Parts: sequence; C-alpha cells; structure tokens
Amino acid sequence: MRARLAALAVMLAAAAAAADEAGKIMRPADGAALAAGPVDIVATAPGGKLEVDGKPVAAEQPFPEVFHAVEKAAAGAHTMALSWEGGRKEIRIWVGPNPPAEFKPFRQHPPLEGVQCTQCHEMSKRGRFRFKGGCFDCHQQAAFPKSHRHEAAVLEQCGMCHNAHGSTVKGHLLYSKESACKQCHN
Repeated sequence: MRARLAALAVMLAAAAAAADEAGKIMRPADGAALAAGPVDIVATAPGGKLEVDGKPVAAEQPFPEVFHAVEKAAAGAHTMALSWEGGRKEIRIWVGPNPPAEFKPFRQHPPLEGVQCTQCHEMSKRGRFRFKGGCFDCHQQAAFPKSHRHEAAVLEQCGMCHNAHGSTVKGHLLYSKESACKQCHN
C-alpha cells in the first residue's frame, strides 16, 4: 500500500510539474528592469491569458498558444501574470529609472526592431510553433569556440542554455556557467 501511495505521489508531482511547464513568459524576464516606455511581452500557454497588476492585457495571438503584447506601464514595480487551465506563472518587473537592487537591467533579444518571430521560428507539420535554428544567420560562428567547449553541432539547441527572447544575465544565459554543463553532464 505504501508503494502505491508513493507511486501516486510521484505521478501527481510529475503531472503538476508538467502543467507548470505548459506556460512560460519568455519576455521580459523575472526581475527585469526596463526603461520607461512600452513593455514588449512574449508568452506561451494553451489558452493563456495575460495580465499586468491584475488587469487583463489584450494580446495578439500570431501563432497557436503564442501571445504577444505591447503594454504601457507606469514607472515602478509591476506584477505580470500568465494563466491557463491548470497553471499560472507570475513575474515581477520594474519600469523606469532608479530600479531597486533586486531588479537587473533587461537586454532584449533580438535587439533589433522589426525582427519577426518567423526569422527564428516556424510551424511544424503537426501545427506546432517551434524554433527552426539559424542562430548563425545573425551570430558569427567563428566566435563560437571562444565561449563554448563543444562544437556548434553538439549544442544545436541554443535555447537549452540561452533565453533567446532576452535576459537580465550576460549572454542571455539561463544558468550560471558553473551549472550550465550539469544540464547534460553529471
């Protein structure tokens, strides 16, 4: 009986983790300090809804389960939320000058205006929006070995280590350099 209960607990925890991963706010990052002006939001979730400070945000849905909005936000701290059936993600951002120490400058990627989602993404044959590759269309492949131990072919999915939509960390890293290797190696 204990084994069954333990197995059920593991299954419930895995289901909760999967539901929690169903939605992501890709831009801006949690703890981001943004300049005054409109906030560019990119998120994904099945049937997702965006809100800022508890108020709904009208978002375009350029692709299935992908949301994009440009929202005006007054100077100060804000809570952004993405909710969907079975889950919710919240992040905190700062807009304007003089952010408190817990907020770090946000570097948007790609940094150029007018870059369309389809430059990096495509629809799969199954109708899913996915990364199509092509980082070296913009980034110099010759510089790759200077900061990576593996050849580019080994690390074909840049999103395993980098937030391609922007970050508060140098190099748009998802993990510290000390823990990045541990994502694949023991």
